[in-house]
Amino acid sequence: MTAQEPMTAPPSSDKFETAKMEWAQRRARYAGRLRPAKILSGLPVKTVYTQDDLADSDLDEMPGVYPFTRGLYPDGYALTPWMQQMVFGYGTIEETRQKMEKMVAEGMEGYLGHKVFNTVYDIPCMYGIDADHPEAAGNLGQCGVHMSTGDDYDELIRGWDLSSTNFSMITGENCLPALALLAAAVERRGEPVSSMHGNSMNWYPRIAVQDVPSWEPQWGYALMIDLIRWAKDNAPDWNPANIFMYGLSEAGATPVQELAYGLAWGKSIIDAGLAAGLAPDEFIGRLSFQIGCTVSVFEEAAKFRAHRRMWAKICRDAGATKPSNMHARVHVHTSGYVLTQQQLMNNNARITLQALAAVLGGVQSIHTCSYDEAVGVPTEESHRTALRTQQILMWESGLRDVADPLGGSYYVEKLTDDMEAAAWEIYNEIEEAGGYLSGIETGEIKRSIDNSSYEMKKLINSGELPVVGVNRYVSDQEENYEPFRVDSSIEEKAKARLARYRARRDAGAVRPALDDVRAACQALKNGTGSLMPALVDAARNGATNGEMMEAMRGAFGWYVSE
Repeated sequence: MTAQEPMTAPPSSDKFETAKMEWAQRRARYAGRLRPAKILSGLPVKTVYTQDDLADSDLDEMPGVYPFTRGLYPDGYALTPWMQQMVFGYGTIEETRQKMEKMVAEGMEGYLGHKVFNTVYDIPCMYGIDADHPEAAGNLGQCGVHMSTGDDYDELIRGWDLSSTNFSMITGENCLPALALLAAAVERRGEPVSSMHGNSMNWYPRIAVQDVPSWEPQWGYALMIDLIRWAKDNAPDWNPANIFMYGLSEAGATPVQELAYGLAWGKSIIDAGLAAGLAPDEFIGRLSFQIGCTVSVFEEAAKFRAHRRMWAKICRDAGATKPSNMHARVHVHTSGYVLTQQQLMNNNARITLQALAAVLGGVQSIHTCSYDEAVGVPTEESHRTALRTQQILMWESGLRDVADPLGGSYYVEKLTDDMEAAAWEIYNEIEEAGGYLSGIETGEIKRSIDNSSYEMKKLINSGELPVVGVNRYVSDQEENYEPFRVDSSIEEKAKARLARYRARRDAGAVRPALDDVRAACQALKNGTGSLMPALVDAARNGATNGEMMEAMRGAFGWYVSE
């Protein structure tokens, strides 16, 4: 990687040298007793940083200018704040639709007042099985919404202005059928597919760290590129691939590992797109990131700064020429693994620190976890409190007034450089070993993150890493908390919705449409055709999420990492 010629720190003045001598003298009597400190990533930190630490730093940067260390936009959040992109979804679309309207009423909004819906699907939908499938029992609508039919997607978009509404679909392996169902619903409304705005959580490469059923690695990437190509040609404002760094973090990656592996993941998508004949400026700018954020405030802020700089260099080296196509557009999901079941209300402090770190780091949108997510689906009260946390930071704190307020800090600038250097080291090892895809196939990435997770647990269990309420300030007092419970009647309701849908549709049109999907799967496998157009046509003709996924599994196989 190339770097701009750095501006060196100014020479030390006599005044500064005198101050350093006095400082050393004042601390000499106790300095030997100070505990060596390090951040979560394992990098050592000092108690004091000075201009001497920036001798090799490049400080000749401005916000909105390559390599975007100080932010993507010239004035930061001054023109428009970050998007409040809260995750929600449970039950059927009817329950989730009520939640969408409730969150809009609570003030949740995106850029320039646009609406943003970050809808998570239930496990059966993610794995591509409909409500009447035996394996769906017990999971329907529990940890996400169950949406599998055209009716569901008609209700999802009903009444919303598509030109100012962003739909982020937290799907799983069903991201192609889900987008096909959305496209068909938009067409039924009489609007062009090109009017869609939002994101497909095209998370296939998460199998590097998560033991979830998915596609064989080579076909996972082929499906990912097929979706990217279709969106480029049909829905240019749609973001077709989301690099799920949050999943790396939740699996146990340190912030530096999350940075390195996430960027390698992104580079693997760029490589696949280029190999498929896509031009860099045709698709790289539509890749986006979902990144975790722990309570290590300065480490996380430095991570986001380093991430923007590193991604810009990767994109430029890949051939991107437009500055906007070198932007690392980041949605932050505050870390769930740091939340504790003990003393639940303490989690509000953790969530606030996480959101603060994300804002100081200059990200584009934020989901703040609810304090009770360590025990179940958030209650109405806890979800509202999580949203209000963002809104207080947005409107009462002054955080929006200055772009990159930590820029120029001796500590943060040095930490940004150190995290970047450590991440490049891991990143280059991955690339030299064949890239992220090879890391999936060999299991090396998963082993590395599993080892970090184990070390973290040891630190917590030993008390070396303090966690209030767990290994510090433990309380035996019983907490009075009533968790949210999804109505058990949801399962029968979802099955009934599916049965009504199937009874109404033209079965004679569905069967040939699914045959076309199977044929398109084979064409994609042998490199002679695309799958997405056949999926959109199947959705137009009434095929369900599960039916399309069944056809795809038959062609591409189903893989479980070990």
